Amino acid sequence: MRVMLAGGGTGGHVYPALAMGDALRERGHDVVYIGDAGRLEGRVAPQRGYDFHPIKAPKYPRGGIAGKLGFAFSLLGSILEARSLLKSLQADLVLGVGGYISAPTVLAAWTLRIPRVIHEANVAPGLANRLCARFADLCLLTYEASGPRLGGGADKKLVGCPVNPKVLQGDRAEARAHYGLDLDQPVVMVVGGSLGAATLNALALASARMQNRGWQLLWVTGPRYHDEAVRDLGQVPEGVVVVDYEDQMGRAYAATDLVVARAGSSTLAELTALGKPAVLVPSPNVTDNHQEQNARGLEHLGAVMVLTEDGLDIPKALDRMSRMLRDRHQLDAMSQASKAQGRLEVATDVADLLESRFR
Repeated sequence: MRVMLAGGGTGGHVYPALAMGDALRERGHDVVYIGDAGRLEGRVAPQRGYDFHPIKAPKYPRGGIAGKLGFAFSLLGSILEARSLLKSLQADLVLGVGGYISAPTVLAAWTLRIPRVIHEANVAPGLANRLCARFADLCLLTYEASGPRLGGGADKKLVGCPVNPKVLQGDRAEARAHYGLDLDQPVVMVVGGSLGAATLNALALASARMQNRGWQLLWVTGPRYHDEAVRDLGQVPEGVVVVDYEDQMGRAYAATDLVVARAGSSTLAELTALGKPAVLVPSPNVTDNHQEQNARGLEHLGAVMVLTEDGLDIPKALDRMSRMLRDRHQLDAMSQASKAQGRLEVATDVADLLESRFR
């Protein structure tokens, strides 16, 4: 099959898409990525060896009749562009993964009667997937609760969130050596997702400035915050490593004892696949506060600690992290609880399903 991956914008869309794409490529299918050249997929997909085709797509305006009329005309133009691209590429299947850039390609496939599948990574579907579900043949879900929130008559299948197996392949000693970190002292990684997060960077900055910290810090700032973070930190203290973006997350995870992160589904899928203890600070700027819903489920199982961004007490948070790192029994218990929720076979299961339904 010639499969078109469509969508992106953030790691929560891009990395599950690439995990599914890799599983399909391993079986000999031809997989192409269609997305926004200026966003994450435009950089990462070509690096991973994908044939990448950029299209333009409008973002949905939040108010105003004039804005919505303009959006409708722009979307029509994007659908026509995607339609021409799908015909030239002789697409057999479109797999939309969310993000506004996915909508024109899925809708164009509908006009051409090319089979259409969407994958929803979060409990609360985004606007693009809510639209695309009405034109899809199959909806793949990470959470069962997403099903009733997606309209249309498409079949819905609970599969989980795909994880790239490469995140499991890091070696602790090699990873520590790469970052210049001591092998015997604990490492905390603070990472705000593919774009970064201001609140997590504030937590990391406070950690980096601590006297007698008791742990090493791997701080992934996110590209948009990197210059500001480096400026605010000044001279980098011993035991602190600051990077803007890490495209080898398997290596970063291998170096780490405790992860501080947001709570997107892609991040949680990686953490549970690895069995990594984590402190989660859910983003409040998401549909239906779905990140906190994601995180609370793991907290209930004892796999993570959840801190809310509203009123976050950074000194208290650092104190709790310090106590966690000193309690090996607690970290081991969190790791086991996390690992019990991990699902490594999702991408393979999706490939099986797509072959059985559409080949």
